[in-house]
Amino acid sequence: MINDKLKVESRVRRLIHYIEDIEKGILQIPAFQRDFVWDKKNKIDLFDSLSEGYPIGSILLWKPDESYGEGLMIGPYTIPQKEDNYFYILDGFQRLSTLFGCLINPDKTTLQINRSLWEKEFQICYDLKKEEFFLPRSKNLEPYQIPVYKLMDTRASYTFQRNLQDMYYSDDDINLYLDRYEKLGSTLIDFTLPSIDITGGTIEKAVDIFSRLNSKGSIISPDWIVSARTYNRQDDFRLGTLIDELLVDLKKYNFEGIKRELVLQCIQSSFGKLYLDVSIEEVLQEINFTQQTRKTLLSIRKAVKFLFEELSVVYSKLLPASIQLVFLTEFFNLVSEPTRKQLDDMKKWFWITTYSNYFTIYSPSKRKEAFTHFQLYCNREYLDPVYYDRPGGRFSAPDLPEKITYGGVRANAYVLFLLNYANDFQPIDSEEVEGIRIFNLFGFKSRPENIVPLLVYVDPFDKNNKIPKFKTSSLESWLGRGESYPRFFIGPEAEDFDILSDKEVDTLLDNRASAISLAEQAFVESLEINYNDEWSYNF
Repeated sequence: MINDKLKVESRVRRLIHYIEDIEKGILQIPAFQRDFVWDKKNKIDLFDSLSEGYPIGSILLWKPDESYGEGLMIGPYTIPQKEDNYFYILDGFQRLSTLFGCLINPDKTTLQINRSLWEKEFQICYDLKKEEFFLPRSKNLEPYQIPVYKLMDTRASYTFQRNLQDMYYSDDDINLYLDRYEKLGSTLIDFTLPSIDITGGTIEKAVDIFSRLNSKGSIISPDWIVSARTYNRQDDFRLGTLIDELLVDLKKYNFEGIKRELVLQCIQSSFGKLYLDVSIEEVLQEINFTQQTRKTLLSIRKAVKFLFEELSVVYSKLLPASIQLVFLTEFFNLVSEPTRKQLDDMKKWFWITTYSNYFTIYSPSKRKEAFTHFQLYCNREYLDPVYYDRPGGRFSAPDLPEKITYGGVRANAYVLFLLNYANDFQPIDSEEVEGIRIFNLFGFKSRPENIVPLLVYVDPFDKNNKIPKFKTSSLESWLGRGESYPRFFIGPEAEDFDILSDKEVDTLLDNRASAISLAEQAFVESLEINYNDEWSYNF
């Protein structure tokens, strides 16, 4: 039941009214709100939707009983602060920041503007000739290329018409451009946007309503809810911003693409129980939530660095199971200064949990037991971090799929094995290795043994030469011709690739598959995992 002091209303208003309210300071950004993160594509997509008259979702506004601090910037503008009678933007911040930043005339507003930020991020224009939105790379625009804020100004259309006439455009072109100008301008001016307005209540109640209202609509980031509920004005603790900063740091290891929910699961699990066994509401009650969260974010950085350097997991999509990051983060939470023996234990644990499909064959209850066992190992109460639900039991490796699909556990195990085998299972330096490149021996074959994954090393003479990950190409352009590469399971026949018949190609790949399988079998069985394989060919 809704508290008597809390009132919920809905209304529909024109877009221009939202912009006016922001400019007057009537709409504010709570200090716990995530920073603006939309990129160019997000902004262009939003304006494409507006131009088509498509709905862009509702806005959630909240008038609190007490202040939660205000953010000063919306888009490139510093907005005025009000002591009372204002609403916080709870949902719709990215959309309203984009619209406000792009549709306010920077030459007419009295607001302070970050001009360089506006030119770089918010100077969205519309090309009346191509009928598309774009962000200009230079200040030189064609007369038919109009900044979108001018479309909201009816007087600007007269200046636009004169410019076309001065440039001696034909009457047909002038009429065409004017027609498109006026239609798009009217669409923007008349565009309506619904809002749900909450008045009064606590932040917990407002967020609860937010969650319920959006349960079948836009996806709410769980870390946003945690940010709202844990915002601390004293130390400016904003979880959403801290996760943004973490993902920027992880870009060095090509892990910026991990899900924010996974980061939150690492945090939940850092309070003693696996995230499956503890709700976010429970951990929010912990007195040391802020301190433990900061520690865990640091441990995630350590865990990702470990995966990259010790196991050649040089790309987030190569991580066989996301839950492995949760366990490794807990390891670095509990073991501040790991020994070489402990790091080697973690490497073995990683390979065993990968090749056994550990987190798939174990039920949720078994995963919880495995996590507790893992914690006891970290506290030096067990010698082995791997949990076996049956004494004397032995895992089995699943068969390799006929086609490698990145993201599958067994497929990733195969790619990681080839990467590590080629490097003699030695650590790599994240300052020297940039990522991964997958080569095809024969472009027309999709068999697993056709691929050759290689580490991409940073060119010290060309720091800006970024090589795309998972891009396929001819192997000879990378390694050269006429050599034998046993660490890649490639023999002297490499120099004859161009003249091999289809039958010879299949024979070569069969032989390579046999060689890889035998080497992988030896490795897997060294982990005390069963490896069922029928190959008998010796490379």
